[in-house]
Amino acid sequence: MKKTFIYFASLLLVAGLLSSCNNLKKMVDKAGTVTYKSNPNPVEMHAGKVPINVTVTFPPKYFGKKVMLVITPALKADDGSDDVTFPTQTVIGESYKDNYTRINYKEGGSFSFKDTIAYRNSLRMSDLELRFQVSTQKGEKASILTVKVADGIVTTPELVNGGMLVDCGSNAGQTINVPVSKPQITTDKKDAKIFYDLQQANVKANQIKKADIDTLVSFIKKAANDPNKQLKGVHIASYASPDGPEKLNADLVVNRGKNSQKAFMDVLTKQKVEGAKKADFFLTETTPTEDWDGFKAEVEASTIKDKELILRVLTMYSDPDVRETEIKKMSLVYNELRKDILPMLRRSHIMFEYQTASKEDAEMIQIAVTTPEKLQQQELLYSAFASKTPAQKIQIYKTYTTTYPTDWIGFQNLGVCQVKMAQYSDAKISFQKVISLQSNNADALNNLGVISAAEGNDKEAYEYFEKAEAAGCKSPAVGYNMGIILIKRAQYSEAVSKFKENSFNKALAETLSGDNTSASSTLNAMGNNDKALFYYLKAVVAAKAAQEVDVVENLRIAIGKDNNLKDYAKKDMEFRKFFDNAEFKKLVE
Repeated sequence: MKKTFIYFASLLLVAGLLSSCNNLKKMVDKAGTVTYKSNPNPVEMHAGKVPINVTVTFPPKYFGKKVMLVITPALKADDGSDDVTFPTQTVIGESYKDNYTRINYKEGGSFSFKDTIAYRNSLRMSDLELRFQVSTQKGEKASILTVKVADGIVTTPELVNGGMLVDCGSNAGQTINVPVSKPQITTDKKDAKIFYDLQQANVKANQIKKADIDTLVSFIKKAANDPNKQLKGVHIASYASPDGPEKLNADLVVNRGKNSQKAFMDVLTKQKVEGAKKADFFLTETTPTEDWDGFKAEVEASTIKDKELILRVLTMYSDPDVRETEIKKMSLVYNELRKDILPMLRRSHIMFEYQTASKEDAEMIQIAVTTPEKLQQQELLYSAFASKTPAQKIQIYKTYTTTYPTDWIGFQNLGVCQVKMAQYSDAKISFQKVISLQSNNADALNNLGVISAAEGNDKEAYEYFEKAEAAGCKSPAVGYNMGIILIKRAQYSEAVSKFKENSFNKALAETLSGDNTSASSTLNAMGNNDKALFYYLKAVVAAKAAQEVDVVENLRIAIGKDNNLKDYAKKDMEFRKFFDNAEFKKLVE
């Protein structure tokens, strides 16, 4: 197991020099009075770098006035497989002729230095050493000692990538899709109109043969033969224009309703529409005797002269006879009304109503895969959303986006599926299509950032996440994704502020920022988990709190779920205080 005490290397001296150089001999003899401190201890890895911060303190009357001391910091792997040195650090006595930091002989003093090297996995179990060599101005030299000042290296920040597997199920970040609701029973309508001559109620042959009537009949016939559509009936609303005697207009409304129903029933019967002869198939709606509301709507939509004056009359008078009299006084205007407005009010409005029944998920998905053209738009979109396999989801979403290329939702959800399948190039195209349809789509900007991060471009990814925030993204996913990159940058406190929901990586950021209590609370709030690394982090957090029982228990669960964690834990400096613990040894050996 790893030892944590300071050790001294063998004393190496240049023969013959000590007798002629009392300063060197004294510094060698009293080397043990020098103190060394590493902050932190053990050394830690952050953002892929290993920084060191060392202070060496020399006691009074130790440092020779004409001596130079060269310190070589080094990280040496415990198994001897690797040895990396930092740039040398130099201090000199008060009378040594050079420009390095000076140490006073009488008072002594301290010398601090910082440096950084890139992290290498071979150094995960290593010692931070200081290798000392002294020399005089005359060139006399002696290697005093090698001293271990710290263990190395705590690598807890590298758990962030595995944490994404715990939180997201993949090494990509959190994408945002659009939830799609299951289509329910819907009621739809199709309509057509029959127009009448002044003070007439008979249906002219040219009216029943109009194109919109033919279209409506064709739709009713098709719906009658569609097992997914249920006929609800035909509503007929008849109207009279507000000119002429009110009694006459009331009779016209009734007769127009009867005649239009009979004429349309005859057409449906000839087309062999089932149910057309049933008494309740046609529903006659109650309408006003004179259609003043329709008159007002037609006038408002027209470009008729004195339109505002006509509308003012309608506002000023509620009595229909007074209204008609006042409007007729405007002779020139009334002629336009008789020509362009009033004929549009002498009508029967035929509305066909039907329901589309909701299908079971499995049925919709099967149709989407085999004959997608049989599904309505919402059904096809939902089929992709409800499908269980990523490959099938992608297939149906591609069908949807081809059929409905202006609906950005299809491209958004397609891209999310492609990310989950690690099809990043295809996903990027899908999200860029969303942006082409909605230039400031916040969720698509987040998703493009996820792709950039997955491809290793964290700088570009963070820029996308910032744009998503600025565009008003409300999903906690964008904060999670920003938090991941901030952990990788060793900006742990900033990362904590970005996480809006409990997660592995929120707890990781909390413990790395020094808030081990919050990290423990976050993990506990998450309950049980099926991922081994979740329990490994719980063991790390427990180790920081010196909770031996929790360390062993959580490591036991983690290793039981993933035996590879046994070797990882054995070399993890987070557990250095437990390396000699019998239960810990039993778990990792």
